[in-house]
Amino acid sequence: MQLARIQMQSTSAQIGFTTRNSVLEIQQPQAEMNLRQEPAILQISQDAGVLFIDSSRARESSGLRSPMQFSDENYQFSKQQLLDAISRISQEGDSMRAIENPGNAIAALAFDKIGISPTPLSTPSSPDEGVDVTYQAKPVEIHVKRGGMKMDPVYRPPIFKYKPGDVNVYMKQYQQLRIEVVGLNMDQSL
Repeated sequence: MQLARIQMQSTSAQIGFTTRNSVLEIQQPQAEMNLRQEPAILQISQDAGVLFIDSSRARESSGLRSPMQFSDENYQFSKQQLLDAISRISQEGDSMRAIENPGNAIAALAFDKIGISPTPLSTPSSPDEGVDVTYQAKPVEIHVKRGGMKMDPVYRPPIFKYKPGDVNVYMKQYQQLRIEVVGLNMDQSL
């Protein structure tokens, strides 16, 4: 006897999905350093030097004298002439007083007076002789002021661009269940 049977066929459900990946973009704008070198300041100063020119010795040797020097020299010369005259007169008086000595004292004095000659003037060998030149330099003052470096940085934050991903879910295949009865032929003699 053949019995009826139930035959089942099932198909599984299938889910399909499509994805779109997320996108992350990072941009880093370049920072600006803005560096500046400040120039150094250099100051050099020097006071004017002092130049001394003394030509008094040259003027003296060429016969040009200041009024003060001229009066001093005249004083010294006059004083010496006075002392010489006093000494000479004293010696003449002593020689005339000594009558005990043989000879003519007055004639000897006259002969001595004839032989006196004036003192010659002396001239320098060159007119610029005796010029004293001195120079006194002042010190050099150097001042340095450092400028240094200045930095003004400009920072820029990173730029983020984010596109989220997406998942699209769909039914690729629906589930199915097929039920069939097979062998419906039954033996009726039973």
